Amino acid sequence: METKISIYFDVVCPWCYIGKKKLEDAIGIRKQSHLEDSIQVKWKTFQLDPDLPMEGEDRELYLTRKFGSMDRVNTIIKKVEKIAKGEGLPFSSEQKGRQPNTFLLHALVRKAEEIGKDSDLVEIFFRNFFAEGKNLSDSQVILDSLNQVGMGKEDLNFVKQNEGFRQEIRKEELDGRRSGVSDVPYYLFNEKYAVSGTQESSLFLQLFDHLEKKAQIP
Repeated sequence: METKISIYFDVVCPWCYIGKKKLEDAIGIRKQSHLEDSIQVKWKTFQLDPDLPMEGEDRELYLTRKFGSMDRVNTIIKKVEKIAKGEGLPFSSEQKGRQPNTFLLHALVRKAEEIGKDSDLVEIFFRNFFAEGKNLSDSQVILDSLNQVGMGKEDLNFVKQNEGFRQEIRKEELDGRRSGVSDVPYYLFNEKYAVSGTQESSLFLQLFDHLEKKAQIP
Protein backbone atom coordinates (compact mmCIF):
# COMPACT_ATOMS: atom_id res chain seq x y z
CA MET A 1 0.00 0.00 0.00
CA GLU A 2 1.21 3.50 -0.82
CA THR A 3 0.46 6.27 1.67
CA LYS A 4 1.37 9.92 1.34
CA ILE A 5 1.23 12.02 4.50
CA SER A 6 1.42 15.80 4.39
CA ILE A 7 2.27 17.32 7.77
CA TYR A 8 1.65 20.99 8.42
CA PHE A 9 3.95 21.95 11.27
CA ASP A 10 6.07 24.64 12.84
CA VAL A 11 9.59 24.20 14.18
CA VAL A 12 8.62 25.92 17.46
CA CYS A 13 5.49 23.80 18.04
CA PRO A 14 6.15 21.30 20.87
CA TRP A 15 3.14 19.20 19.89
CA CYS A 16 4.64 18.86 16.40
CA TYR A 17 7.87 17.62 17.98
CA ILE A 18 5.99 15.05 20.03
CA GLY A 19 3.64 14.22 17.15
CA LYS A 20 6.57 13.43 14.85
CA LYS A 21 7.76 10.79 17.31
CA LYS A 22 4.29 9.27 17.67
CA LEU A 23 3.82 9.06 13.91
CA GLU A 24 7.27 7.56 13.39
CA ASP A 25 6.51 4.95 16.05
CA ALA A 26 3.28 4.07 14.22
CA ILE A 27 5.09 3.82 10.87
CA GLY A 28 7.71 1.53 12.45
CA ILE A 29 5.04 -0.77 13.88
CA ARG A 30 3.11 -0.78 10.60
CA LYS A 31 6.15 -1.75 8.56
CA GLN A 32 6.94 -4.69 10.81
CA SER A 33 3.90 -6.49 9.41
CA HIS A 34 3.60 -4.67 6.07
CA LEU A 35 7.07 -4.64 4.59
CA GLU A 36 5.73 -3.78 1.16
CA ASP A 37 4.11 -0.53 2.32
CA SER A 38 5.44 2.74 0.93
CA ILE A 39 4.85 5.61 3.37
CA GLN A 40 6.02 9.04 2.26
CA VAL A 41 6.04 12.09 4.52
CA LYS A 42 6.03 15.66 3.22
CA TRP A 43 6.58 18.55 5.61
CA LYS A 44 4.45 21.61 4.89
CA THR A 45 4.78 25.14 6.17
CA PHE A 46 2.65 26.67 8.91
CA GLN A 47 4.03 29.59 10.91
CA LEU A 48 2.48 30.07 14.32
CA ASP A 49 3.76 33.65 14.44
CA PRO A 50 4.71 34.86 10.95
CA ASP A 51 4.93 38.48 12.11
CA LEU A 52 7.92 37.97 14.39
CA PRO A 53 11.01 39.92 13.29
CA MET A 54 13.53 37.92 11.29
CA GLU A 55 16.06 38.25 14.12
CA GLY A 56 13.55 36.73 16.54
CA GLU A 57 12.48 38.02 19.93
CA ASP A 58 13.38 37.45 23.58
CA ARG A 59 11.63 34.19 24.40
CA GLU A 60 10.42 35.09 27.91
CA LEU A 61 8.92 38.36 26.67
CA TYR A 62 7.29 36.55 23.77
CA LEU A 63 5.78 33.82 25.97
CA THR A 64 4.57 36.31 28.59
CA ARG A 65 2.78 38.31 25.92
CA LYS A 66 1.27 35.16 24.39
CA PHE A 67 0.13 33.42 27.59
CA GLY A 68 -0.24 36.28 30.08
CA SER A 69 2.36 35.38 32.69
CA MET A 70 5.46 33.26 33.17
CA ASP A 71 3.64 31.31 35.89
CA ARG A 72 1.15 30.11 33.31
CA VAL A 73 3.97 29.48 30.82
CA ASN A 74 5.84 27.33 33.37
CA THR A 75 2.71 25.27 34.06
CA ILE A 76 2.27 24.59 30.34
CA ILE A 77 5.95 23.81 29.82
CA LYS A 78 6.00 21.31 32.70
CA LYS A 79 3.06 19.49 31.14
CA VAL A 80 4.72 19.39 27.72
CA GLU A 81 8.04 18.30 29.26
CA LYS A 82 6.38 15.36 31.02
CA ILE A 83 4.71 14.18 27.81
CA ALA A 84 7.86 14.64 25.71
CA LYS A 85 10.07 12.76 28.13
CA GLY A 86 7.41 10.06 28.37
CA GLU A 87 7.97 9.56 24.64
CA GLY A 88 11.72 9.38 25.16
CA LEU A 89 12.35 12.85 23.72
CA PRO A 90 14.89 15.25 25.23
CA PHE A 91 13.19 18.44 26.40
CA SER A 92 14.39 21.42 28.41
CA SER A 93 12.05 23.45 30.61
CA GLU A 94 14.42 26.44 30.38
CA GLN A 95 12.69 29.24 28.51
CA LYS A 96 15.46 31.81 28.21
CA GLY A 97 16.76 32.58 24.73
CA ARG A 98 15.21 33.64 21.43
CA GLN A 99 11.87 32.91 19.81
CA PRO A 100 12.70 32.71 16.09
CA ASN A 101 10.81 33.69 13.01
CA THR A 102 10.57 30.26 11.37
CA PHE A 103 10.06 31.14 7.71
CA LEU A 104 13.70 30.59 6.73
CA LEU A 105 13.74 27.28 8.60
CA HIS A 106 10.70 26.06 6.68
CA ALA A 107 12.32 27.04 3.40
CA LEU A 108 15.47 25.11 4.35
CA VAL A 109 13.41 22.04 5.17
CA ARG A 110 11.93 22.24 1.68
CA LYS A 111 15.44 22.57 0.23
CA ALA A 112 16.52 19.51 2.24
CA GLU A 113 13.68 17.55 0.63
CA GLU A 114 15.67 17.65 -2.62
CA ILE A 115 18.23 15.28 -1.09
CA GLY A 116 15.80 13.28 1.03
CA LYS A 117 16.94 14.87 4.30
CA ASP A 118 13.90 16.95 5.18
CA SER A 119 12.73 14.76 8.09
CA ASP A 120 16.26 14.66 9.47
CA LEU A 121 16.55 18.44 9.34
CA VAL A 122 13.15 18.86 11.01
CA GLU A 123 14.34 16.63 13.85
CA ILE A 124 17.57 18.60 14.22
CA PHE A 125 15.70 21.91 14.37
CA PHE A 126 13.27 20.46 16.93
CA ARG A 127 16.05 19.20 19.19
CA ASN A 128 18.10 22.36 18.85
CA PHE A 129 15.12 24.39 19.99
CA PHE A 130 13.34 22.20 22.54
CA ALA A 131 16.21 20.20 24.02
CA GLU A 132 19.20 22.50 23.70
CA GLY A 133 17.63 25.96 23.69
CA LYS A 134 19.66 27.12 20.71
CA ASN A 135 18.91 30.33 18.86
CA LEU A 136 17.42 29.28 15.53
CA SER A 137 17.66 32.88 14.33
CA ASP A 138 21.45 32.63 14.45
CA SER A 139 23.10 31.96 11.08
CA GLN A 140 25.85 29.79 12.59
CA VAL A 141 23.35 27.61 14.46
CA ILE A 142 21.40 27.19 11.22
CA LEU A 143 24.55 26.39 9.26
CA ASP A 144 25.67 23.82 11.84
CA SER A 145 22.23 22.19 11.53
CA LEU A 146 22.52 22.08 7.74
CA ASN A 147 25.99 20.55 7.94
CA GLN A 148 24.58 17.64 9.93
CA VAL A 149 22.46 16.60 6.93
CA GLY A 150 25.09 17.21 4.26
CA MET A 151 23.95 20.71 3.32
CA GLY A 152 25.94 23.91 3.56
CA LYS A 153 26.31 27.63 3.10
CA GLU A 154 25.41 27.44 -0.59
CA ASP A 155 22.00 26.02 0.34
CA LEU A 156 21.46 28.73 2.93
CA ASN A 157 22.42 31.42 0.44
CA PHE A 158 20.17 29.90 -2.23
CA VAL A 159 17.14 30.06 0.03
CA LYS A 160 17.95 33.60 1.18
CA GLN A 161 18.50 34.91 -2.34
CA ASN A 162 15.92 33.01 -4.41
CA GLU A 163 12.67 34.96 -4.18
CA GLY A 164 10.84 32.49 -6.44
CA PHE A 165 11.68 29.62 -4.09
CA ARG A 166 10.52 31.59 -1.05
CA GLN A 167 7.31 32.52 -2.84
CA GLU A 168 6.54 28.81 -3.27
CA ILE A 169 6.82 28.37 0.50
CA ARG A 170 4.52 31.32 1.15
CA LYS A 171 1.97 30.00 -1.34
CA GLU A 172 2.03 26.57 0.26
CA GLU A 173 1.24 28.03 3.65
CA LEU A 174 -1.50 30.28 2.27
CA ASP A 175 -3.07 27.36 0.39
CA GLY A 176 -3.05 25.32 3.58
CA ARG A 177 -4.75 28.04 5.58
CA ARG A 178 -7.35 28.53 2.84
CA SER A 179 -8.09 24.79 2.88
CA GLY A 180 -8.81 24.87 6.60
CA VAL A 181 -5.49 24.37 8.38
CA SER A 182 -5.68 26.67 11.41
CA ASP A 183 -3.35 25.00 13.89
CA VAL A 184 -0.60 22.40 14.00
CA PRO A 185 0.23 19.60 13.87
CA TYR A 186 -2.15 18.81 11.03
CA TYR A 187 -1.82 15.54 9.12
CA LEU A 188 -3.36 14.88 5.72
CA PHE A 189 -3.34 11.27 4.52
CA ASN A 190 -3.52 10.72 0.77
CA GLU A 191 -5.09 14.18 0.39
CA LYS A 192 -8.35 12.77 1.83
CA TYR A 193 -8.21 12.08 5.54
CA ALA A 194 -7.23 14.84 7.96
CA VAL A 195 -6.08 14.43 11.55
CA SER A 196 -5.28 17.45 13.70
CA GLY A 197 -3.61 17.91 17.05
CA THR A 198 -1.55 15.54 19.14
CA GLN A 199 -2.61 11.95 18.53
CA GLU A 200 -1.52 8.57 19.86
CA SER A 201 0.34 6.14 17.63
CA SER A 202 -2.66 3.81 17.87
CA LEU A 203 -4.85 6.28 15.97
CA PHE A 204 -2.34 6.44 13.11
CA LEU A 205 -2.26 2.64 13.01
CA GLN A 206 -6.05 2.55 12.78
CA LEU A 207 -5.91 5.01 9.92
CA PHE A 208 -3.36 2.87 8.06
CA ASP A 209 -5.73 -0.10 8.44
CA HIS A 210 -8.63 2.00 7.15
CA LEU A 211 -6.61 3.11 4.11
CA GLU A 212 -5.65 -0.48 3.39
CA LYS A 213 -9.29 -1.58 3.42
CA LYS A 214 -10.25 1.30 1.14
CA ALA A 215 -7.48 0.37 -1.28
CA GLN A 216 -8.87 -3.17 -1.54
CA ILE A 217 -12.31 -1.97 -2.67
CA PRO A 218 -12.54 -2.17 -6.48
